[in-house]
Formats: sequence, C-alpha cells, structure tokens
Amino acid sequence: MGKTADYLGKTAAIIRNFLGQTSLHGFRFIAEEERHWSERWFWTMLCAVSWVGFGVMFQKSYTAFQENSISFVVETTDLNLLTTLPSISICEYDNEAHLSKKAKQIFGTRHDINLDEVLRELTYFSGSAYYLKEVCNNGGIKCPRGNYSQLVRSVRAKCEEFLVACTTLESKFDCCKHFVPTETEVGPCFTFSAGNEKKLKDQGERDWIDLVPDLRSKLPAIGVGLNGTAKVYLHSEHEVPYLNTLSSEVTLTEVHVFKDLMVSTIEIENDPDLRELSIYQRKCRFPDENNLELADFYSYSSCIVDCRRRAQMKLCNCTSHFMPKTKPEEHCNYEGIICLDKHINYLSEPTTNPRGKGGLVCDCLPACVDLDFNVVDIRMSDILLYPIPNIPESAVQVRLRDIPTEKYKRIVVRGKLDMVVSIGGAAGLFLGASLLTMVELTNFLFGAGPSGQDDETNLTPNDEVRGSQNENDPPAQGVLPFVL
Repeated sequence: MGKTADYLGKTAAIIRNFLGQTSLHGFRFIAEEERHWSERWFWTMLCAVSWVGFGVMFQKSYTAFQENSISFVVETTDLNLLTTLPSISICEYDNEAHLSKKAKQIFGTRHDINLDEVLRELTYFSGSAYYLKEVCNNGGIKCPRGNYSQLVRSVRAKCEEFLVACTTLESKFDCCKHFVPTETEVGPCFTFSAGNEKKLKDQGERDWIDLVPDLRSKLPAIGVGLNGTAKVYLHSEHEVPYLNTLSSEVTLTEVHVFKDLMVSTIEIENDPDLRELSIYQRKCRFPDENNLELADFYSYSSCIVDCRRRAQMKLCNCTSHFMPKTKPEEHCNYEGIICLDKHINYLSEPTTNPRGKGGLVCDCLPACVDLDFNVVDIRMSDILLYPIPNIPESAVQVRLRDIPTEKYKRIVVRGKLDMVVSIGGAAGLFLGASLLTMVELTNFLFGAGPSGQDDETNLTPNDEVRGSQNENDPPAQGVLPFVL
C-alpha cells in the first residue's frame, strides 16, 4: 500500500511538473499551487473548452478530408483535342436468317418450330428462359440439356462472316484486325477502341487508325457493314457491353437500313494528385486498381458483371454460359438456366444502395478514367446509300458531330497537405500547440517517468529551496557549482 501511494505521488508530481513547464497554453496556471482555487478552476474550464473546440475542428476537418476531397469543374480552355470516339462494340442480335439456317443444321430439316425459339433464347440469352421452360419441360420435344456455350459458338457468326465491310471517311480497313473479339455477358462481341489502335501503332502497324480529331481534316468516323442485324454499344475504352447498358448507348441495326450516329463527347480529366487520395475519398477506381476476377482492368460495367456472377453462383451454383472468363463446368445446364430465369428480377436490377429494395446489391464505384458522350442525332437512310461495292444487310456509322469545346476535370480540393494545415491551424488556435509540442510530449512520455525521477526533479520552478549549504560542502548531485 505504501509503495502504491509513493508511486502515485511521484506520478502526480511529474504531471504537475509537466503542466507547469509545457508550452500548451493555460496548463501552467492550473499547476501553480500559489494561485487561488477559483482562478485554477477558471483555467481548468477554459482549457477544457479549448480542447473541445479543437476536437470539433479536428472532426470536421477529417470528415471533409474523407468525404469532400474532390470536386468537378468544367474547363473550356486548354482542351488539347485529345478526346476520341467512344469504343464501339458490335454484338450479333436476332439474326433471323442465320439463326434459321443453323437450327436446320442442329435439329434437322424437319423439326418443331418451337426449337427455333429455344435456340434463339440460348443464342441471345439475357436471363429469361420462357420457351426453354415451356417447350422443354414436358419432355415431348428433345431439347438441348447442356453444353450451351459450345452450342452458341456454333450458332453465332464469326467475324469474317458477320463484319463484311469497314471504312473510315478516307479508306477501307480490315474489320477483323481492328474489331477485337470480346467476351461479354451479352455474348461474343467485336470491339473497336482507341486502346487497340494504340497497340497496333506500338507494334509498328501502318494501318492503325487515328481517332483524335484534327482541325485540319475531317472529324473521325467509323462505318461498318453487317451481314445481319446487331446491337451496337458505345462505351468508354475499359467498359464492356452488359445487360444494364443504358438504352441511349445501344443502337439496334435494321435490315436494309443505314444508320448514321452523330456523337458528342466530353473528356474527363483527373488532377495529378488524385492518386494520392484513397479509393474511398475519390469515390472512383483507376483501371489498374482492379479487384475483379472477370476483367483485366477495372470498370463499372465489369464490376456489375462480376457481382452478378457471384450472385448466380450463390443462387444457382452455376453461371450464364455467356459469363466471361469462366470455366465450362461452371456454366449452367437446363436446370441452372431455369434457376436463373426464376431469379431474373433480382439479378437484372443491380444497385449500389444497400438499402435498396429487391435488386442485387453491388459495391461498385465508377471508373476514374471515363468518357462522357451522347448520341445527339441518328440519321437513317436506305442501305443503297452506304458507300461500299458489296451491299450488306445492314450498316451503321459512328462519327463525331463536332470538336469538343469543353471537358470535365476532377480536381483535388483537400489533399493531405491541406489536412495537415487545417489540423495544425486548429491546434495553434485553440491549444497554442505546434510540432515542437509533439516532440515535447513524446519526450515527457518516453524520456521521463515515476521510476526515473528524483525528489529534486519534481520541484516546480516556483518551489523555494529551503536550507543553506556550506561553501566547503561538495556541490549537490546534479547541480553545477556557481563560480564568481
């Protein structure tokens, strides 16, 4: 008991000594025992209010740093003309003549017409399996019961069969060299992008296509003639076609019709300091910050697809046969497709709001590298007006309407340095603290303690030394002699 009391007494003395000597404002008035108790209580309350004020300022500064670190602005100067055409993905869709021909090859010349609808559902599968469920459930018709991915590959047209002519405003080009095969959850597609053209340029290919607008020449345009009908998806470079693509970004080609899509684009530029912020602060991901299993680069659409794959595996223990980068044994058979159809409303309506009702909740952030675009006009004309010798069944052209006159910029308004300045200002205003105060506090905590202090070191500057010392006595320990 005596040792404990002695320890507590020394600790109290050390704290009193620190309060009497610290550079933090107000504490020395509390530690000075000769002051009236009312004055010491006044300074105690004043210090408490100052610390509360500092705490409030710290909390507000930290919250602003975490939640409001970036801001969007619109710039109309220094555009550098780096905005390109959006990426173009062409996905075969409802190709009636081709589908009928393949149905005869698979089921025979004389087969139940309902099998054509079953084949259509599997070939352009989007989650619904009405005919597969109604026609194949009674066992009267022999329907395919599995291996749907191989079935679709045999039905969907190859690039050489489907893309019959590709042009720019100046010349033709090899479709299958510039339109890269792409696995998507809406089926196999062919994608033309600025990223692929850059790869061709880096490889030394002479026929790479420059998509950056030039004031001295015509605006870039890509035209494609198709042997059938297709859905044409417009998207950013790292995005992919998926079931929830906005209808404004999808165009369905028509037989004997040439569609001319005029697009307006706005580039989104990022502040160089944006990468210094955490993903939570900037609320977006760069392509190389990929945490997905189904994509080489991060994008919002790929994140939704990856989320849907996990949900399909959880609900039905299999995935759609269109799901990219999945093993054949993971693809659904007949029972699995019926299971996906059962949960179609849940799987087809993803949301990022955990409190949302009914839909699949996906923790997906937008991409930091993005391109904002709008299809401002679609002009339709007879296919005979398409400028190529061999007239295709349908055709589409995507071109810039005009040179961009503005761009969005994501800027950092509260960086790490701003956070340090804000907290330092609050500490100086309310506490009179500085960086040296932190060093002083560290030295007190680790350089002194109850066990390392003598009684003499516990004296405050106002303590008077009692008694006298003989001039012949040796100097006290720890005190230098004063020589005249």
